[in-house]
Amino acid sequence: MTDIIDTVQQQEIVDGNGNPDILLQLFDITLPGYDVGASSGNYYLVNGLDDSGTDQVEFNQKEYLAIPIEISGIEVNTSGAMPRPSLSVANIPVLTKSRDNQNLEATLQEIKSGTIGNLDVPFESNYELIGTRVTVRHVYLSDCNTNTANPAQFPSHTYYIDRIESENALSVTFELASPLDVEGVTIPHRNVIGQYCPWHYQGRASGFGGGCTWRYKESEQHSFFRIDDTKITGTINAWSSTFGQNNNPPGYTPGSIVKTTNSSTQQVQIWEALFQNYNKNPESQQKYWKRIDLCGKTINSCKIRFQGA
Repeated sequence: MTDIIDTVQQQEIVDGNGNPDILLQLFDITLPGYDVGASSGNYYLVNGLDDSGTDQVEFNQKEYLAIPIEISGIEVNTSGAMPRPSLSVANIPVLTKSRDNQNLEATLQEIKSGTIGNLDVPFESNYELIGTRVTVRHVYLSDCNTNTANPAQFPSHTYYIDRIESENALSVTFELASPLDVEGVTIPHRNVIGQYCPWHYQGRASGFGGGCTWRYKESEQHSFFRIDDTKITGTINAWSSTFGQNNNPPGYTPGSIVKTTNSSTQQVQIWEALFQNYNKNPESQQKYWKRIDLCGKTINSCKIRFQGA
């Protein structure tokens, strides 16, 4: 796939009258804990536009902001497992660390225009987006910008963000689950989604709630694991603000692995450098780092951590 930050290609089509048109994907995003359509926690996005310079469209009397975003794997099955599409989007938490009092709309505008700075967003990491409701609409550009209610559109699809498939400094790919997966079978107080864990990793120990009791202090852990359930091996030194001060260039090289310990919670996290950097704290400057001690959110992941050596 072409780098999603660089471009999102539109599907050019010809309508029944032989006129050229463009098929757009629109995304209604509802963050966890917010009501659909409420004034807060809801965002409306479109997967980029043509070369005219337009950075948003109006549809159904809502403004959809153009950013790098796309979905793949949408299927309609009458039997077998429910499809689990992939949603790729600009890695907003990494791209927007941290400047004061900027909202998500301003952040997305800067991503689209290529002038992204260190801006605040309403979530610190992509893991906080698990449980987000995503409604995908397919519409013709000719049906946009009409300021009419209930314009023509193809049948919409609604999913929930279930887990992170992959992540880098520019983009993140989420695995989506059908509402039938997350709403069909329940135990009191939590949803059951097949083999996948619905709890926040280290949630109970970190004060986020949920049932995951995997330890977060170094003295309590026997091992650290990656999201693919492989053990992180070798000596892991604590991050230092002065490491490599006299190197040329100074600091950590891409692929360097360090650990940080939160001064208030004593939570230990393992980080891998994405870029050459010096005196860039992984906890606050995640543009330069990615956390690698993460859970795969499956039953097998849980087994490996609690039964591992």
